[in-house]
Amino acid sequence: MDVPGKTLRMTHLLRPVAPWALLALATLVAPVRGHAQIIRGAPPPPTAGAPANTADTLLSPLDRARMAQAAFERFRRMNLPQYRGTRGGSNRCDEPVGPFCYWYDEEAPHVVEPPVVTGRRAQLTKLLDTLGKRAPEDGWILGQRIRYLVEEGRPADALVAAKECDGDNWVCGVLLGFALHEQGEYEAADSVYTAAVAKMLPRDQCKWNDISMLLDPDANQSYKRLQCGDPARKAYEMRAWWYARTLYLMHGNDSRTEHYARMTMAMMLENAATGHFEPFSDDQRELMLRFGWETAWSRDAARGQQSREAPPFNVIGHEPWPAYRYIPAGFVLNNPAISDSADWRLQLPPVMGRYAPPYAKIFKPLEHQKAMFRRGDTALVMVSYDARSLTDLQNTQVEAALTVSPGDNPREYQARRSGGATNGILTVKAPWGPLIMSAEVAAPAKNAVARARYGVSPPYAVGTRMSLSDLLFYKPYGSFPTTAEEAIPHALPTERVLAHEKLGVFWEAYNTDPEGEKMGISLTVVREVGEQRSSFLRRSIGLSREVTPVSVSVQDLSAIGKRTSARAIELDISTLPKGSYIVQLEVSVAGQYVIRTDHRIEIIGP
Repeated sequence: MDVPGKTLRMTHLLRPVAPWALLALATLVAPVRGHAQIIRGAPPPPTAGAPANTADTLLSPLDRARMAQAAFERFRRMNLPQYRGTRGGSNRCDEPVGPFCYWYDEEAPHVVEPPVVTGRRAQLTKLLDTLGKRAPEDGWILGQRIRYLVEEGRPADALVAAKECDGDNWVCGVLLGFALHEQGEYEAADSVYTAAVAKMLPRDQCKWNDISMLLDPDANQSYKRLQCGDPARKAYEMRAWWYARTLYLMHGNDSRTEHYARMTMAMMLENAATGHFEPFSDDQRELMLRFGWETAWSRDAARGQQSREAPPFNVIGHEPWPAYRYIPAGFVLNNPAISDSADWRLQLPPVMGRYAPPYAKIFKPLEHQKAMFRRGDTALVMVSYDARSLTDLQNTQVEAALTVSPGDNPREYQARRSGGATNGILTVKAPWGPLIMSAEVAAPAKNAVARARYGVSPPYAVGTRMSLSDLLFYKPYGSFPTTAEEAIPHALPTERVLAHEKLGVFWEAYNTDPEGEKMGISLTVVREVGEQRSSFLRRSIGLSREVTPVSVSVQDLSAIGKRTSARAIELDISTLPKGSYIVQLEVSVAGQYVIRTDHRIEIIGP
């Protein structure tokens, strides 16, 4: 799993243009750090809370609000802090979008807003509150109130303002959904947004639900074949958002409400001044929908030849960080049950969109062991995990969840636990077959999470009567377990084992002859060569082996009167040097080819 990056930037590509009206048509050549706009010099704006002259008293509340909002954005631009990062220049552009350049920067310093800007925004929000009371029916004023209250770090006040929206219409619904999302009430936001979008005209529903900008070419190839209004298109969107969630333990779907919140912010910015000089454009809208809206701004010296009309500096927009890949890759969406943990990397390219969940500012891989056992047409999936080595999750309340779902139809089967322990065991029952599994531990007070997510499937066996479970490593406890339910409480919480300790290995064989049949069992521990190969590759091309330092072969008899034969062996691995190994089980019975399953371990310690 990738270590998250640090911050996001977008920048304007600048070239001097004489007439202001032709700015958007210019051919731009010099990318600079951030989400920059051409900025013209302007006289100091009037105080946001007071009219500039007595004629202002004759203006409507809406006109006064527009003037004050535009004056604040001009004031903000002329008082931006200097950008202190090192990245920039015409040769550093990750993603050009029209005249803008976006890049992901892991090292840029934090931007501190000048106190004068903070004070001026407080004046603006106070004025908007006053004007909103005079014109409670005006949605534009209400939208700006909510927008700037959130920017000011007052989401609770923004929620109060959103609830003042009078009317059973979709506009009031999306404003309320936005405020709930920013408050972190994702389940309520999901419900409110779903109801609001349902009230829209079909054309607007398609626009708000469209996720084509967030999909990679592989996924878009399938998505764009589906016409708006087609139930299959809606099913695809629901599927994409189900898998896109950063944490399946979160109630609601904050990835989807983040998309709707971005759509709401785009609505707020229409006919409003932005952190940049030119009006809100389609290019800015695309950048916002893909990477989120800017929450801080800085200035950088303009590059290239300057004309009299050119700005003295460029504006750099900074989005929340760290930000992770938004929607999984197309090959994951198409068949998540065969995905590897590498397919869920936080920065897996190409990154079409990013999301910075506020509850996951620290994101680490979760050390764990998983195993899957069959119970008729049901799968018993267990995860033993250990996050005690992650200091960010210590000395605080944590929540843990194991979520599994059939890969072809996302449905949530989940087990949860809470408390202060960062290690434990979780089990879930789900339909037998290929599944997607996500094991997660979160420390809400520290905005820290650990996750393990990938596909899980029964061991490969086609055209055979008998099949095998996964191997489960357990700590020997004085007797041999006879069922998975007995072995699971003793499961090792990691695939790392100490060389001086015995290793318990448990498995089950299914559909054995209840009258008893001979079973040839071979268990070997071999050094893993090419440790970066996935389990899929190991199954496809086999393992390259050195010596076989540990090997056990026995002839056994299947369980009498049962179709499930459980077995356990304790291995002495004290002779093995440190390193990565594969524990491989092969079982043979008369009338079918040898079946096998394997599990990786890492031997550590003396």
